[in-house]
Amino acid sequence: MKTFTKWIAAFAMMSSVLAIAGPAEAKCFGFRDNNIRVCIEGHNNAARNQATRVCEDVTGSDCRISGDSGSTCQRSSNIRCYDADGDEQRRIELDD
Repeated sequence: MKTFTKWIAAFAMMSSVLAIAGPAEAKCFGFRDNNIRVCIEGHNNAARNQATRVCEDVTGSDCRISGDSGSTCQRSSNIRCYDADGDEQRRIELDD
């Protein structure tokens, strides 16, 4: 019984570590009233803030995220794609 308890404790500890340090998702964020997408590694508040800063630097105005558009951005006549450094790119593909 003692071995079983140790196994359960070890499993619980590993599960909590994996839950906290889960894989980072890469996302391309779209913005209200703007035709740009900013692609950033991550999907947490820091990534959202970084994407917003890039949008504001590029457009010169306030930006509000309208949502994410997956992990790919393809430039078109009405969409412009920017990377985390604020450089415009023709196509961005991030790893999920």
